[in-house]
Amino acid sequence: MKRITGNRLGLSLLILLGWALIGWLAGPLLALVGEPSIDLGGISIPKALLFAVIFLISMSALFDSREVGLAAPSSGRSLLLAWLPGLYAVWFLLLAVWSGLPSIALASSLLVSTALGAASQELMFRGILFAGLRSRYSDLKTTWISSILAGIAWLPVWIWYGAWEHGISDMMLGFLMSILFSAIRVRTGSLYPCILLHAVWSYCLTLLRVSGEGVFWSQMLFIALVIPLPIYGLFLLRKKALVGMPAVAAG
Repeated sequence: MKRITGNRLGLSLLILLGWALIGWLAGPLLALVGEPSIDLGGISIPKALLFAVIFLISMSALFDSREVGLAAPSSGRSLLLAWLPGLYAVWFLLLAVWSGLPSIALASSLLVSTALGAASQELMFRGILFAGLRSRYSDLKTTWISSILAGIAWLPVWIWYGAWEHGISDMMLGFLMSILFSAIRVRTGSLYPCILLHAVWSYCLTLLRVSGEGVFWSQMLFIALVIPLPIYGLFLLRKKALVGMPAVAAG
């Protein structure tokens, strides 16, 4: 595909619309006409997530690879910035083990789903949309706008199923975690650490939700417990920390 050098923000917003339509409509439509998942030896792969990732990979070719973060991290040391969310993920995993892990088949299906979901969201919000917003705005403003849109993206899915409470809480959680993932994206100059961190975080949290009914708190209490993460993200995005960073990494 030919890379776009013109209105990258407009292009990224059009891609966001296409991605949202796939995420919101593909699952229900596939359920009406056939099987919404691919079964690979007991491992279930949601087709909607797979289609979304394929769509975004193809659309990312319209941008420069470094612009969307498809490049190696700026330094190995920058990966240490993920220590705090990493501790949360370990905490989730230990609680899930303590409360009883699900079957291997279910755990494997959850791993595939969360990995695809993480890749889809990071490619969209910290990759393509981030590149478009960065062409007009600062890193901090780009973080706020992309995080708001990432949070809103959760709401229609839950509205479809008539679960407003889950939609509001997931919207808030998506917004807060997007601030952290955006900070990691800026400070490492790469999308790959964001995808890996997001996948690990989501998988450990999903295991806890599936296996630990007795140890999982209310949604609002959980959101309060993760408030340190977006605060840490904003700390990473302070002006002093961005001084001297390469132009591609710093925006």
